[in-house]
Amino acid sequence: MEEHDLLATSWTWTGSEPVHERIRAVTRAGFAGLSLSLDDLHEARATTGLAELRRMLDDAGVVWVQLGMLGDWWSTTSRSDQEADRGVVLEAAATLRAWQVVVRADHAVPAVSLGTMAEAWDRLAVQAEGVGAHLVLEPEPWSNLGTAERAARFVAAGHPNGGLLLDAMHTLRGGSTLASIAQGVSPAVLAAVELTDGLLHTPSGMTLADESRDGRYLPGTGAWDLPGFVRTVRGLGFDEPWGVEVRTPALRAMPIADALRTAAAATRAVLDAADAHGGPPAPAMPTSTAPTSAVDYEQPRSTVLPSVALPRRTGPATSAYRGGHD
Repeated sequence: MEEHDLLATSWTWTGSEPVHERIRAVTRAGFAGLSLSLDDLHEARATTGLAELRRMLDDAGVVWVQLGMLGDWWSTTSRSDQEADRGVVLEAAATLRAWQVVVRADHAVPAVSLGTMAEAWDRLAVQAEGVGAHLVLEPEPWSNLGTAERAARFVAAGHPNGGLLLDAMHTLRGGSTLASIAQGVSPAVLAAVELTDGLLHTPSGMTLADESRDGRYLPGTGAWDLPGFVRTVRGLGFDEPWGVEVRTPALRAMPIADALRTAAAATRAVLDAADAHGGPPAPAMPTSTAPTSAVDYEQPRSTVLPSVALPRRTGPATSAYRGGHD
């Protein structure tokens, strides 16, 4: 199977342990990148400093650094909190050599006009470009850019340093299908993908936002066709790194090292399934009774049997499980 770069989103690697321990746990679990939230950035800037955070990331071998999500970036009023968030994101993007800055759309009622957002988007895209980062929009179903297709049109009409992030939960809960994604998202704008799994329907008593916070199942353990989702975005030209966003009470209760290893293994299994699609079928398992291992086989001591040549194996015993791949 192919090797794939995985990126742990901020919710996937959040915890109470010191940040340097959590960063090491991320890379030891097999992730090549991570996403830092606004809270992470403010805390690092006020304590260790962003330069020291960069050293931690380098020491751990982190390749991909993503920042966000930033909201209210379209505001025309001067507010200290909004300016502080924008300032720390841009400073961190420069210091940490961030790959992407992720922003969200407006979820207020009534929402800001798309015209106002478009002007602000272009300004922020230029600022992000100035610090070496790509500006990326993540559509959420409860926002004014609630579908992948609508958000893709918004991004395509804007600055070339803008892109689109497709989160599996937000995309599918927003009403998109694999066919509508393939038809409605331009390959030129697709910049990031996040994998998560979910139930067939949002659990009773939960809003979509609640589910997004607490109902993100390990890839491959829910009801969605994630291998098909992977193949669809690959068809649009996306390839690496694969964001992993998982969050349930059970996962949060696990030690962070165990939770990260579990998340990485589950995601790689989904990517392996997508890789294997369309390949040669696995060989059929033998139907005749045979010992599990010829090496461990012993004849009954009380019976003397005539010498019989055992059939030779034609392939590794695990070939059907591994899908015929070495």
